[in-house]
Amino acid sequence: MNSPNNPKTPKDVVMEDQHLKKIFLEHLNGIYFGKKHLLEFFSEIMNLASLKHLKLAINECIDDTIKQIECMDEIYTSISQQPSKTSVLGVKAMTLEAYLSVIKTGKTPIERDVFILFYLQIIEGIEVSYFKVLKNLAKAIGYKYAFLDEPFDLAVDNKVMFETIYKEYIS
Repeated sequence: MNSPNNPKTPKDVVMEDQHLKKIFLEHLNGIYFGKKHLLEFFSEIMNLASLKHLKLAINECIDDTIKQIECMDEIYTSISQQPSKTSVLGVKAMTLEAYLSVIKTGKTPIERDVFILFYLQIIEGIEVSYFKVLKNLAKAIGYKYAFLDEPFDLAVDNKVMFETIYKEYIS
């Protein structure tokens, strides 16, 4: 019997493929619509950035996000599903917080850029985690998970890119 005093171990849990497929689709929808929201955010934040190097990096991130969305469109096709609108309140709250931190009065352009870099690192870290979860779910279900390699690799590359730029400017 499962209770707070007697919790199940991972060995005790059996998940049906149908349940895993549902979870996979929910996660895929979450990152898909989160990425669509981020396209708008990246465009707004690029206009607020002052460093040429940062603007170029954000532009690269926009291009990568478009590629990731295209890869996810292929995933939907391969599993005979359509994107289903879902709430991405967490991503929207994070980007709103970032936007408000960046435009807060009294910040110098370099201070704004440092805040932009900080939030971009957080966002890319979330994306890396999301794609890793999707890869693990796909593997458990028996889906070809190689189709998630490119979006995952792009998220990792972007996270490293923003970390590197951040270190250059705060060192």
